Amino acid sequence: MTIDGRLLCACACAYGINAADGAHVPPASVGKAAGYLETPLAVSGSQVNAALVGPASDGIVVAFRGTLSPIPLNAAGLRDWMLDFFAVPKSVAQGALFVPGQVHAGFYDATVAIVGDIAKAVLAVNPAGTLPVFVTGHSKGGAMASIAAYILQQGFGIKLQPVVTFASPRPGDAGFEAGYQAVLQQTRYENYGDLVPLLPPSNTPVDLLTCILNRIPDVGPDIARVFNEAKGWDYKAMGKLQFIEDSTQHYAICDDEGLEPQVLAVLEEVGRDLLARNFSSVIDAHTLNYGYGYMSGVCPDGL
Repeated sequence: MTIDGRLLCACACAYGINAADGAHVPPASVGKAAGYLETPLAVSGSQVNAALVGPASDGIVVAFRGTLSPIPLNAAGLRDWMLDFFAVPKSVAQGALFVPGQVHAGFYDATVAIVGDIAKAVLAVNPAGTLPVFVTGHSKGGAMASIAAYILQQGFGIKLQPVVTFASPRPGDAGFEAGYQAVLQQTRYENYGDLVPLLPPSNTPVDLLTCILNRIPDVGPDIARVFNEAKGWDYKAMGKLQFIEDSTQHYAICDDEGLEPQVLAVLEEVGRDLLARNFSSVIDAHTLNYGYGYMSGVCPDGL
């Protein structure tokens, strides 16, 4: 298994952090594959925001837990779930928690709630600073990983390996993108049909999204209004894209997928789901369960 595969499994392990009490029980199917050498420490803030920190075969791995998907998902639930990824961008003053440009207020606040404890945990495991440190995350955890990586390296002086994220929404604007890429490298994996990596939308696809959504009865115009509210925020995706294509369940990774084909594929998927009132494919495109895009594309040889 590649290092990216082990980081993906670490992201899946992070979902074993209990949202009620912060205790960690790793999913049996991915616990060993993540390569942790000992039980990782679960760091959580009010159990809403959480990450795992621990030594692994590749170095120190920090894996941020993503948003817990609402199941079963209905039309109203889809809108509410999407709203978790929409927030007005904010600027941050100079200091240890500084980030350049503007960032998603919700993702930033979630990150700074636990980033200090994460830094302490990394330094406790690696006091000499000799081990490589990897930061990763899935879904909301991917956006938190990008913001945390900048703060950990620039604010706390922890030198990081290139960041790897999966299904990450967009954490900040062009100013954050430029400042981030000046000091850090990142690879982001996005799956065919996954809506979350397009949220919040950049300026380019908003008109296309709203035009098509307005044609979908009932909930379509409501979701279109949510997209319109984000017009002008200009959130950007971070790092080099590795796009997981779905060709009759044969998942292949390419690095030259343009934005327009992604948007059209997502809209086709979401449109079918809205008309059928069946949203299982939205969850399937975003999930880390084996047999679907992320696990099958990044870990094609299995766990």
